Amino acid sequence: MRNLNIRVKIVICLGLVLIALSCSVSKKIQAANILKKCKFTFHSFQLDSFTGDSLKFNIILNAGNKGKDSLFIQDLNGLVHLDSLFEIPLSLQKSKWLSPGNSQVSFSGAMEVNLLNLPALLNVKRCRIKGKAYIALKPGQDAIDIDFDETRDIPPGSAEKILEKTVGKKAGKILQMLMGTSG
Repeated sequence: MRNLNIRVKIVICLGLVLIALSCSVSKKIQAANILKKCKFTFHSFQLDSFTGDSLKFNIILNAGNKGKDSLFIQDLNGLVHLDSLFEIPLSLQKSKWLSPGNSQVSFSGAMEVNLLNLPALLNVKRCRIKGKAYIALKPGQDAIDIDFDETRDIPPGSAEKILEKTVGKKAGKILQMLMGTSG
């Protein structure tokens, strides 16, 4: 009889573990399905500071949620790889509620700048961002983590346009000349 009680307790514990895991998996699937309906595009780049060999900046993305459900991004950390020349850590500035429709998401980053590699920055052809997002289906809920790994081609001339938009057209042209490129 005593062995039966122990077996019943073990079965109940296993059942509770399976229920907890299935809820977690269900939330992860639901969050991933909402993310699939979101499209992120570049909006702007802002320089915070440039001191010696360190550049601090913000990147703002347009976020278009074409789905009917919302998502709460609690945190995001990743690395941006520009070709094989630059590796830039990136993090979410503040938690963001992605409701259906359009909004913006801000990220901050910093990178060491080697002046000899700076001209290569204008000729980067591929961007890869890899990291982990901590997402909840509503604020206050425990976050689930979702890994991401996206690669995109960078259209020719995009870096020059971002540079001109960030520092102004004349200053951008001067910087391009100093870095040995023309646009």
